[in-house]
Amino acid sequence: MKRVLWAVILVGCLLAIRWPVDAIVGAAPTTAPAVRARSTGEQIPSEDPLVRNLHSMGLIDGHTNVFRSACPVSDITRMMTTTQPSDDVLAAARARMQHLYDLGIRTDISFQTAGANTAPTTAPTRRFSEARDIDLERRAAEMVGITFINDAMSNSGPDSLQSMSDDEVHAWLDAESAKILDCAKTGGVLFHCQAGHDRAGIVGAYIRIKFEHWPVDQAIDEMRRLGHDWVGFSANGGISSWHEDHLRAIAKTIEGLAGNTLNVAGNSQN
Repeated sequence: MKRVLWAVILVGCLLAIRWPVDAIVGAAPTTAPAVRARSTGEQIPSEDPLVRNLHSMGLIDGHTNVFRSACPVSDITRMMTTTQPSDDVLAAARARMQHLYDLGIRTDISFQTAGANTAPTTAPTRRFSEARDIDLERRAAEMVGITFINDAMSNSGPDSLQSMSDDEVHAWLDAESAKILDCAKTGGVLFHCQAGHDRAGIVGAYIRIKFEHWPVDQAIDEMRRLGHDWVGFSANGGISSWHEDHLRAIAKTIEGLAGNTLNVAGNSQN
């Protein structure tokens, strides 16, 4: 009888410890593990506690005062219940832009698109919300002495990064990067779109490629880690975005131009 009792106790103990043993050693899976798709989204936290997705570009063509971010007032815009900002909303936006001024920002370049300001306030579209962002940011920037520039560009649709040719996107990126660095001569520059992921992402990547001579894959990798949605803006099933496809084509053009310059210099010395 005692032997039977001890046998029951022993079996109970083994059953009690089975789960933690399996957890530590690893129970044999009954099915093959699912393959996880690579997720998009910000992988690097913002360098500022108030402005989303704010990052320094580092040393660019002799300048250390160039930054990229999400729209600095978009969270404040979401507080609006009417088409015009209340005094409280305007005060909050002014404080946010004063924060940027205190960080040394003197020029604020937005790639957001206003479009038609006609959507109902109860269900604003992205374009409508961007129109509010632009208006509020412009007002608040002027209050604190920051020059606000709205160089509108869309990710998709007509006259957008989706529909433009590689040459057209290259011309736009070249003009924007030249403007950013020219403004950096007189003070800090912030460039941004709504989330700081895609339009700001392609501009940041182009600056890396042209001025820092990064390989295009390295520039795209940073672009993705800072939130670029290459799956959402893809024409090839999520392999790459049209933003990235433009950059790859543009990088080849830049490499070709650099090679031609070297050949001309070499021929002139012969």
